[in-house]
Amino acid sequence: MDGLPPVNKPKRYAIGCGAPGHDGNPPEFREARDIAGRGKRESVLGPQNIRVDHLEWLLAHKRIDLAQHAAGRRLQHDCELATIGGYASLDGGSGGPASGSGVNRLPDVKCDAITRVNAARGHVGGKGWRILELIVVQNVSLTDAAARMRESRHRMQLALSVALDALASHYRLA
Repeated sequence: MDGLPPVNKPKRYAIGCGAPGHDGNPPEFREARDIAGRGKRESVLGPQNIRVDHLEWLLAHKRIDLAQHAAGRRLQHDCELATIGGYASLDGGSGGPASGSGVNRLPDVKCDAITRVNAARGHVGGKGWRILELIVVQNVSLTDAAARMRESRHRMQLALSVALDALASHYRLA
């Protein structure tokens, strides 16, 4: 094939050499964090990339403290449980014992999570909830959240800290 330039193969890279990730930023690795200093998490899986989880990145860079991080994790867990999505039904349509009124009932765990999320939303307030929803639940970066809400990055950092403090007091973590 004359006239074509040679094909360059991409170079392989090792962990920590600074190759860009999917968003153009290099991965940032650190050892898995011990849960509140209690020795419950061992780093058997090796280093963890904290660039994919903005809550973990904020903790690693000392922008939030442990109580705020724990409150954010609890909110993430409650929001995952509270998400209402389609699920399989045992209703065969044959009129047997599985076919009741045809309405899928939400499990108690999901109803409790919805109640906890709504209570947290009421405790934090409207703007604080929007900040938590963007950064904690939807995993948007602080800069992108500031751009979406048309605020400066420094104000967003302060507002996130206040919202996480309110959430930690709601969950009785601080």
